[in-house]
Amino acid sequence: MININGKHDESYRYKMPPIKTSIKNNEVLLNLNDICKYINQPPILILKFLSLYFGSTINEKQISITGNYSDDELQKALQIYINRFVICSSCLVPETIPQLNKINKKNIKLEQKCSSCGLISEIKINNKIEDKTSDLIIKYLEKNEWVISNKGTMVSQNKLKDDNEIDPFS
Repeated sequence: MININGKHDESYRYKMPPIKTSIKNNEVLLNLNDICKYINQPPILILKFLSLYFGSTINEKQISITGNYSDDELQKALQIYINRFVICSSCLVPETIPQLNKINKKNIKLEQKCSSCGLISEIKINNKIEDKTSDLIIKYLEKNEWVISNKGTMVSQNKLKDDNEIDPFS
C-alpha cells in the first residue's frame, strides 16, 4: 500500500494500492476498481483522465489505455489527478466530495467539499487537461452518476455498460 497523497510518511493513514498493469496490446489496468474505492472516484473518470494525460485512447470494456507505459508513469499521472481533484487544499486529506456551484445555466463551477475540515473550495483549473477533466466530472455529477454513501464518502455507479453488458468495474 502507498500513501494517497504521494508522500513518504509512515504515519499517514490514507493508503491505496499502487497501480498494477498487464500488457495485452495496450496497458490493462488490473486494479483500477480497487484504487478507485480508496480514493472515492469513479473508475471511468480516472481512465479518461489518463487518456487525456497521455494523449491516448481507452477501451472501457478492457479497462485499458493504448500505448506502453510503466507502472511508475501511470502512478505519477494518477497522483496528479489525486492532488488536483481528490486532496483537500486546506487540511490535505482525501475526504472531498465534488459538487456543482450553478451560477446560471451556462456558468457552472466545480467545487469540492471536505468531509474532514468542512471547507468548500472551487477547483482552480491550470491547464487544458484539467479543464477537460473538470468538464467530465461536471457531466458525471449532472447525470447524478456520483452517489454519496451513508458514510459521507463517494461510491461510483458506473454507466459504462448497456443493461445487457457485463460491468468491468464491478
